[in-house]
Parts: sequence; C-alpha cells; structure tokens
Amino acid sequence: MRRLLVLLLTALLLLSGCAALAEPEAPEEEWGDYQQFLPEEPQEEEPEEPAYPAAFSLPYCRNMTLDPVEGGEGFQEMVASLLYEPLFRLDEHFEPVPVLCESYAWDESGLVCTLTVREDVVFSDGSALTARDVEETLQRAMVSERYAYRLRNVASVAAGRRGQTVTVTLTAPDRGLPALLDIPIVKRTTAGERVPLGTGPYVLEGENGAESLRAREGTDLPLKTIPLVPAKDQETALYLFETRQVEMLPTDPADTPSMVSGRVQATVQPTAIMQFIGFNTGEGRPFADEALRAQLSRSIDRETLVSAQLVGLAQAAQFPVHPASPLYPKELEQPWEEVQPPAAGREPLKLLVGGGDAFRAAEARFIAGELNKLGWQITVEEQPWEAYLAALEAGEFDLYLGEVRLTADWDLTDLIGTEGTLNYGGYTRETTDILLQLFAGAENRQETAARLYSHLRSFTPIAPICFRNYTVLTYPDVVEGLAPAPSYVFQGMEQWTVRLAEEEADAVMGEDEE
Repeated sequence: MRRLLVLLLTALLLLSGCAALAEPEAPEEEWGDYQQFLPEEPQEEEPEEPAYPAAFSLPYCRNMTLDPVEGGEGFQEMVASLLYEPLFRLDEHFEPVPVLCESYAWDESGLVCTLTVREDVVFSDGSALTARDVEETLQRAMVSERYAYRLRNVASVAAGRRGQTVTVTLTAPDRGLPALLDIPIVKRTTAGERVPLGTGPYVLEGENGAESLRAREGTDLPLKTIPLVPAKDQETALYLFETRQVEMLPTDPADTPSMVSGRVQATVQPTAIMQFIGFNTGEGRPFADEALRAQLSRSIDRETLVSAQLVGLAQAAQFPVHPASPLYPKELEQPWEEVQPPAAGREPLKLLVGGGDAFRAAEARFIAGELNKLGWQITVEEQPWEAYLAALEAGEFDLYLGEVRLTADWDLTDLIGTEGTLNYGGYTRETTDILLQLFAGAENRQETAARLYSHLRSFTPIAPICFRNYTVLTYPDVVEGLAPAPSYVFQGMEQWTVRLAEEEADAVMGEDEE
C-alpha cells in the first residue's frame, strides 16, 4: 500500500475537478530599475507544530450508537472496528480471512453453508462467544439498512442446537458468501445498546466526553490507551484533525466538505466502489450494437483519467472486479486504442451524469472531451440526482456515468443481469445470465471468473472505468506501518510503530543517562 506525503489542500482542489490558476508573472522590463525599490512582502511564519503528539486520539460521535449493525461509516466505524470483530475480514486482495470463524463447509447444492465459530473467544466482560451471538447479529443485519442488500440472498440463519455451528441457507448458490460476512458480531444480550459488548482488542471506558479506548489484557498493541474526542460530523472531525486534537481520520476525498491545510500523510484505502460507463442498449439505440460499445470502451484512456483527473486516488480497471483481487483477469486487458469511431459513434450522443456531484461531473467532462478528440460527438448533460435517476429509469440517455459499491463476492446480477434492478441500460443476453449463475455457484471461482470476464469483454454491457480509493489521514512520522484493508483501517496494527511525545522524551532521557 503506497503512502503519499501530500499538501492535501492542493490535492482536494484537484479532486474537485478545479485547478487553481496561477496569475501570469509581469515581465521584468515592465518594472525596470524600479523593481529594486519595491518593499518585500512579509513572510508569514507558520507556527511550529509538535513533531509527535502527547497522545494518539481519535474522533467519535458520542450521540451515535457504536453498534456496528446500526452505526454509521467513516470515523464512527473506525472506532467501532476496535471494539468488535467479524466472522471474516477482507484482506488487501478483497479475500476473506477467518477471524471469529474457525471453518466452514458447503452442502452439495451450494445453498447451505455451515460455519463453525471459534470456542476460544470471549467478550470484553469475560463471557464466551456463542453461535447464538452470531445467529442473532446476522439476523439483525439481514433487516438493517446497512447490510440488508449484501445479505439479500440469505433465506435464514440458524445456530445449531449443540456446539458452535451456525447454518446459513441461501435462496441461490453463492460460494462468495464468506466475503460478505465481514459483519462485526456483538453479544446478543447487549444488542441495540449504544455500546454493546464485543470481542475486539479494545474496550470503551469513561463517560461525558472523557471516553477512551483501553487495550484488553493479553493484547500486544502499540497503543494501550486511545483518547476519544467528541465530533458531531465529518466536518467537525476534519477541524479536530487540522488542529491536531485527533491524529487519524478516514476520508472520502470526493465528499470531503472542508480542506485540511499543512503537510499531512494520506494513506490509500481501497474500496469496492466502481465507476463505469453505462449504455442504453434498447432497440434502435446506437449502443444496441455491441461492437460500438466495445469500441468506446477500448477508446477510454483509463490510466490518463486516473492520473490526471483523479490524482491517483482511484485504480484503473477494465473489468468489474477490483484489480487487487486474484479474480481480476489481467491477461485479458486490452491496450488503449487511439482510433476514430465508426459512423454511429460520430452521431450526437448524450452522456448523463447526476447527483450534483462536481467530482463525477468533472470526470464525465474529461471522458467526453478525450473521446471527442478521437471523433466521437458526446455531450455531457448534468442533472440533479432525482432527475438523473428518473432519466435512467425512463431510458432517456445514450450513455451515463455510474457509480456502484459492489459486494466483495463480485456478484453482477443486479447490474447486468436481465432482471437486474440496476440494469438501467436494458442489457439482456441469456449467455450472460448463465455465466453469472455459474460464477456465483462455482467451487473453482478463478476458472469461471475468467470465462465470465472474457464474455463481458466481447459484449461490453458496461464499461468499467476505475475503483475509487478512500484515504486515511495522519501526520508525518507519527504512525509507521499503516496499511488499511478495504474495511479495516487497523490492519496489522500489531506491527505498527506509533511515536508519541512522552515516549520520545523518555528515549532521550535514557540516552542521556547512558
């Protein structure tokens, strides 16, 4: 995971699609010899910031629940991830790694998955983790706003009468189920409380704005105590970070409501948020022609888009699976082609973008501009979010810039399946539907994924552009070893080095004594 030392003020200006225009310098001869008499502009001295903080603090919203099933994302989720653990956690390749799950097995139909829960795990009050705790957490998740979509194919969850087994029954085969179960587990008798009990490495202590996280006994972590600073929203958390009242903050660069000045360290956190070009494939429409769709996809210079427009905070992708995944078919990638479109591509075409999002609007204009240089005739039409959705539903577009958070089983049925709820372009092909089903139920997902993505390259129901990144902000040299996983900022925390002012002072005193 690469770490970027940036002037975030500049980065955020670029991310918003705006570049600050420098005023042209006046020619030297305009001033002539009088230039030597001009007073020098005073140089404002920036206040010196402490090299290391006295404590490693994090923001949190004390008026919002920390229950991971009902809680929010962003910095609140970051704090909750230290209190609770999931059955599986996604690694840097979006692969599920067992945490609270000891093992799992499928029946012959691929519809029933039996999970065995670890017996050596206890909650922060010393009570044992049970299959009932897992059962009830997943049942709550099935009807929650946050997790209902990813668990939409789960028919039931039931704990075994004996032992530590939990049976998950599906409505359709999905061997990628473990990747969907990175849902933090809470003690069932405390579910719904503001701070239910968890099995994570920290516990919450204190009250009335003086809360902190304390490392549980037996854990080997670089931070024994993490003070929590109240923040009502992301903008407040940004202010706390800028004033160094907190030392870490997860951000979505596209939605950042403020700007942080000064030198900070921004570490990339990958996401499953895919941006793509959707096609109206309806009868009589230009992009009913699969060859034209494929031509446009090959004509998009994704690498230039990512490096120039997204400031590196996204990863180019030609297929609807994250390039870090072992399922991504790099061998099937095609080079960018700087060729003119066929006659149908030189007709006026409308690219729809919506949501009042300047970030995506700038992307759409960049893509259209680059394609038009090759001979396409694409006009960008920006619409408010509701109007944008209405136009998609009505099929009033040729192309649209879409964004979707894919689930980590990489199921595309809703996006490109014949009956898909997000299939606004009306794409339909029986072979595609069959391959989607085979991929979902296959034991050998690598082989079936290659067949599916080869098929999609030929018929191009959508044109994937990139996967967006989030960033985790810290101050330089405070944290060493930070390497966020897709849903876990503290991945590998045991190997972190965290430098605090008191520790540095103690080290210096020790050297003097020697």
